[in-house]
Amino acid sequence: MKIIPLLKKHYPAVASIYKEGLDTGIATFETEVPDWERWDEKFLPEGRFIAEVNGEVAAWCALSPTSKREAYKGVAEDTIYVDSRYQGEGIGKKLLNHLIHTSEKLGIWTLQAAIFPQNIASIRLHEDCGFRIIGTREKVAQRNGRWYDNILMERRSKKVNYMKNILVLCTGNSCRSQMAHGYLKKMAEGKANIYSAGIETHGLNPGAVSIMKEDNVDISSYTSNHVDEYQGINWDYIITVCDHANENCPFIPAARAVRLHHNFSDPSKVTGTDEEIRSAFRKTRNEIKDYCRKFIETNL
Repeated sequence: MKIIPLLKKHYPAVASIYKEGLDTGIATFETEVPDWERWDEKFLPEGRFIAEVNGEVAAWCALSPTSKREAYKGVAEDTIYVDSRYQGEGIGKKLLNHLIHTSEKLGIWTLQAAIFPQNIASIRLHEDCGFRIIGTREKVAQRNGRWYDNILMERRSKKVNYMKNILVLCTGNSCRSQMAHGYLKKMAEGKANIYSAGIETHGLNPGAVSIMKEDNVDISSYTSNHVDEYQGINWDYIITVCDHANENCPFIPAARAVRLHHNFSDPSKVTGTDEEIRSAFRKTRNEIKDYCRKFIETNL
């Protein structure tokens, strides 16, 4: 078996396999095979392939955009059909995995599929290739006068970069989390959304603002926020920067979040001369800067 780009010359065989799928009544809401021009218009030129066995088309797959809107340029729907004579031989899985790999090279971050509940083989194929069921659209459309549900499935790429959501958490969102917020925002260079919060709110610490300004990072416009203000955000990383917040933080539902912890000393608790206090702020700032640099290098 070999996988090669789907060309116009392959379409008679592709159309025949498609017609076989239509005849099952549970593959698509379409009832007629389109001509090449209509088929070609629907699918992405770079995302269409056939699996060839002994010179014969055994299966085909293709990607179609879900929307023309710029925000959804990384979302596509997959279509895959396997000739009944070659089903059960693993060809569909190899072909779909090839399509997934291609989609990631094209910068597509989400693949989705809408499958008839009766099409158990297709559902299992997608699950085997990393798709998950996200819901059911009940009686979404009719086929030959009969209403059908659709199982919605999606696969989120772990390779395509997208804006990650990062939360930095401490007790009062006053000092350490604010400094980390400032460095992460600067170092991420637009690759992530950075938030900071506290399990309490103590206001922005002037010492933190001053010591960050010394290193050319302006956090003077930042605000002290409570963690509850950010409910509903799908976090990719949650970083606690003090033991108290780590031990007393309320549960933050974030199934996919990587949770990290590093306890930095609190310079706001230091007493002494102005220089001793500033030295304590500088020490903590430098530790946080080093931590943030390593975090960015490792994760972004």
